[in-house]
Amino acid sequence: MITAVIPTFRGQRRLDRNLASVVETLGRCGGWEIIVVDDGGGELGPQPRCVRVVELSRNAGYGPAVNAGVAAARGELVLILNDDVRLEPELARGLRESLRDGVFAVVPRIRSRLAACGDEGGKRGELVRGLIEIREVDREVPGATLYPVGCCFLCRRQDYLELGGYDPLYAPFFWEDVDLGYRAWRRGLAVLHVPGVTCWHEASATIEEVASEPDRQRIFFRNQVLFHLRNLQDSSLRWGCLGALAAVELLDSNEPRRRGLSEALRLFGEVGFRETGGLSDREILARAR
Repeated sequence: MITAVIPTFRGQRRLDRNLASVVETLGRCGGWEIIVVDDGGGELGPQPRCVRVVELSRNAGYGPAVNAGVAAARGELVLILNDDVRLEPELARGLRESLRDGVFAVVPRIRSRLAACGDEGGKRGELVRGLIEIREVDREVPGATLYPVGCCFLCRRQDYLELGGYDPLYAPFFWEDVDLGYRAWRRGLAVLHVPGVTCWHEASATIEEVASEPDRQRIFFRNQVLFHLRNLQDSSLRWGCLGALAAVELLDSNEPRRRGLSEALRLFGEVGFRETGGLSDREILARAR
């Protein structure tokens, strides 16, 4: 059984545009259900009978909303979706066929205006002046990818729970999916990009409605910094990261980035470094290319 988990914040119009495509693709897979997580926004209209609504009392952010939906899911597989994603009919079946042993998650081709190559689904990490930057991977055949892009991926519910799901530290959004994929790779579980099946992403529709451009810059850089501080184990990579952060503090005139760095350092002081062990950072970056 597949459970589609769709977090939404005041997203009824987006659901109206896209929910029918979710029903269609799941209908080709046997047993299924849909959970819409109302992330404290209210304003949801009546949903189709096939939809179960999980209501959060406050706006918790993307990661915590997905976690709540997965916790309530009855399916052994979960299809994580944004409310601004339209699925092609064969997507769910194609992803399920690609989810083999040793694979944490599978990601389709994600058509989006945000992707320079036309596909958000394939990603790799590239070291640039001490920090890991995310780069697109344009491919026509299945291959490894650094992380399951949060707008659309399929995984086993048990694997998601055993990894701890999305880390709420990254709420409200940005880098929580990179962090999840990195933790999966650390444990030796691969993430695959499967361009043979496709979805269409309106691209950050909710984020652009709820956060200004300076706030998006601040949150993005805060979470990028947190990702590095919590996850990097390689001593040379950590030193390179610290050098990059020192340069931001001393030389960067971008105020949102500077505020993001300050917030990240404060939060890291509260939560600390993630557990060690598993694949090395360099092995992860190499395998995910």
